[in-house]
Formats: sequence, structure tokens, C-alpha cells
Amino acid sequence: MKIIALNGSKRKKYTHGLIEATAAILATYNIEVEIINLFEYKINECIGCEVCILHDKCVLNDDTQLIMEKLINSDGIIIASPVYMENISGKMKTFIDRTCKWFHRPQVYGKPVLSLVTTKGSGVKKTAMYLNKVALLWGALNGGTITRGMSTINNPVTKKECQKFINCMLSSNYSPSLKELSYFQCQKILAYKTVECDKQYWQKKCWNDKAYFIDCKINPIVKLINTGAYKAVVKSKSKKS
Repeated sequence: MKIIALNGSKRKKYTHGLIEATAAILATYNIEVEIINLFEYKINECIGCEVCILHDKCVLNDDTQLIMEKLINSDGIIIASPVYMENISGKMKTFIDRTCKWFHRPQVYGKPVLSLVTTKGSGVKKTAMYLNKVALLWGALNGGTITRGMSTINNPVTKKECQKFINCMLSSNYSPSLKELSYFQCQKILAYKTVECDKQYWQKKCWNDKAYFIDCKINPIVKLINTGAYKAVVKSKSKKS
């Protein structure tokens, strides 16, 4: 199995070291990790032209598509960033901005994502929450979070910290949360009501009658609540139109 780890730090120090330590544990499960140091690639800023959303192509000529293809072809993803001003690094944010079409037409859906965050100051929780939100918007699976702060920066990575991600990689028993199911339904509504290429993509994936991107175990009560909410929103939008 192949994992792509995105490193959002220019210095190959704490964040890079956390990736390597995590990779060493994953290797014992025959999970290979390829590290992509974003600062070694040409990644231009999104110019907000919306061509990727409306026409499924990008007008910028750089390495972003190459990295995106690597993520698409991987079995799982690690997103690692140091904390810059209570959030991820600028380089990581620039790359994530360029993946905005994945909210409309998810292409790494069902892939486990592990978030790694390091800092010698504050902002770990907020930064980790943001990376987890990115995974949610991509339609990916929440594979957990590993963080290191001022007092824990040199602590070794443990198997326990990696276990959720490992379970997601090796098992098909993932159970999405109500939040994940709700976002799926929200994306579905937008896909069928807004952009034509979104609608075509979702139809091709046969997601219209699905409760989630992949076949998985869903709590019956959670599914009932989510389905009811979806029908209510669809009915409301139909009345307005």
C-alpha cells in the first residue's frame, strides 16, 4: 500500500521528522510512505478564475496537477504542517486552495487522511481542526491526528497514535460521522443544483441514491437523521425554485 505525505514545512526538521517517525511505524504494516516536500515544487497561487470548477481544468502551468495525481493514485494521505500564525503554512494553504474542485467533484474520496501538526508555540488544535476539515471537504476518511507542541516536540511517535489511520487503511469497517454524512448530502445537493459538470460527475459515480461516497457501516439512527435532513432541504429548495 502506498501513502503520499505532503510536507508543508521548508525546514526538514520537526514536521519532516514527525512524518518519518510515523512512516517507520506504518512500514511495519507494509504501508509505504512517499514524502512530497511542497517547497521543492512550483505551486502557484489560485487566481480565483473558477475554470477548474466550471470546466474541470486549470489555466496555471505548474506542478500542482502532478501532486494531485499522486494523491489520486495513492491508497492514503498524510498532511503535515507546522503552525504558522495559528494555522497551516502558506505553502500548504496555497496547495490546498488549488484543490478546490475536489469539494465539487471529490477524487480522493474514501482515502484515509492522517493530519500531522507541529509547533513550539500555540495553535496546534486550530491547525489540526483545519486539516481535518480539508479532509472532510475532499470526501476523505478521518484517519486521526498526531500533534507535537513545545513540551512534546521530541516525543517518539507511538503505534497507538497511528492506530486509527492504520485501521482505516487495513479495514473496510469505516463508520462515517453525522457530520461527514451531512457534508456528503450538502455536496450532493450543490452538485445537482449548480454546476453542470458536477452533476454529470456525481451521476457517473452513481452517488445520487447513496448515503455516502463509499459503501460502509452507518449507524441506523445517524442515517435516519441524515436522510430526513436531506429530504427536508431538497423539498425546501424545490419550493423556492
